[in-house]
Amino acid sequence: MSTLRHPNIVQFLGVAFFPGSRLPAIVMERLLTSLHDLLEPQRPPPRSSKPFIPLSLKCSILHDVACGLAYLHERSVVHRDLTANNVLLNSGMVAKIADLGVARILPDLAPATLTFAPGASVYMPPEALESKPGEENEGRMSKYDASIDIFSFGVVAMFTISQTFPYKLLAPTYTKDGENPVGRSELERRQEYMTIVNSQLEGKHPLLVEIIEKCLDFPGKRPDVKKVLDLLVEARKEVQDEQISKNKLDLVQALREAHISHQENENQLQSSLKEQEALKEKNEKSLETIREKRQQILEENQLVQNKDRELTETLEKLRQKEEQLQTSEREKQRVQQQLTRKEAELTRNEAEVTRKEAEVARMEAELTRAEETIRREQQQIQEMRQRETELVQAKDRETALLQQQLGVKLMSVADKKNEMPHTQDMVQEKNKERDSLQQCLKRKERQLKTSFVFHFFIPISLALLLHVLLCINPVSIA
Repeated sequence: MSTLRHPNIVQFLGVAFFPGSRLPAIVMERLLTSLHDLLEPQRPPPRSSKPFIPLSLKCSILHDVACGLAYLHERSVVHRDLTANNVLLNSGMVAKIADLGVARILPDLAPATLTFAPGASVYMPPEALESKPGEENEGRMSKYDASIDIFSFGVVAMFTISQTFPYKLLAPTYTKDGENPVGRSELERRQEYMTIVNSQLEGKHPLLVEIIEKCLDFPGKRPDVKKVLDLLVEARKEVQDEQISKNKLDLVQALREAHISHQENENQLQSSLKEQEALKEKNEKSLETIREKRQQILEENQLVQNKDRELTETLEKLRQKEEQLQTSEREKQRVQQQLTRKEAELTRNEAEVTRKEAEVARMEAELTRAEETIRREQQQIQEMRQRETELVQAKDRETALLQQQLGVKLMSVADKKNEMPHTQDMVQEKNKERDSLQQCLKRKERQLKTSFVFHFFIPISLALLLHVLLCINPVSIA
């Protein structure tokens, strides 16, 4: 169904699933009504007369159905359920075939086995039901081909042309006579169809009657859909020619009625001319008065036009003045908004300047404290350097003295061998003292270096950073 694309086939759009339902819903294009509802609209009782549908529109609808059926048969698809309810119409009265749920594909339209006869009994051909009531395969048919759709099309055409549905043909194919079922033959069933056709069409439109008769004929004598299309084209032309002839007759009748009406009007005109002659003299007398009144009215109209022109010019000037005032008011509002924005911006800038000044004052105080700290640290560093120099000089003197003493001791080693162990102990102690003094000096040097970095280099870096900030801030504030 999704592969079928034709203007006279209802378009398949997709499948939808609704919550709570396991079965999918088929989504198709929305159309206005069905052919059955168009021909026999549902009305509450008592029903009024049937709607008038032009024969040309009926032929057009049948032509659309035949085109859609031809498209299906070209693709080896048999509809099997062609009814007036399955022919849908859009707002432009274009017919589209719907409900392909029971359609079947045939290989080259060859006869095939049918599981069920799905269509309504009035639309199904007599040969579609071969079994009798009570049999195991009741309601089934063994073989079918495209002729089943041709028969259904004939019933649709009969219903469309006559606008009368063959309700009495809805009776079962087999009836009961007492207790024994009596079957109606295929010929009797066709004769019932043709009785309805002849009674409804009343001998009119022989070509349409021929199409219906051929479609309702025996399976081997039914035409294919292309032949039906050709006959429908001729029937449409016949209907159009008949409509043209009818229009011509209506035109001649209208011309005849117009001529009679013209004669009556001419007689009335002659009598009215006499009356007008009598009125003419009276009118001539009043005509002069009318001319005077007309002249007076023209003069008054001229004055009114002049006043109206002056009033229009005044209104135009007032409108221009009003537009100028509105423009000035808009300009004033725009300037006022700009002033408000400037004042707000100036207020923000003043607050920013105040904050920057406070920050500069705070940083200047911190810089002053840092400079004071740096001066104190520098004094401490100088004092520590002096103490370090004094300690180094004292240690140097002590070391020189110890070296002198050690030299004296070494010179007397040979003479005082008995005193040598005591002297070595003293030398070791002196060496230890010297090592401890050197370590102490190294610690002092490290402390001095650390103190120099902390008390001198860091404050100088802070001072330089503060100076850079002071140089940058005035520019940003400006």
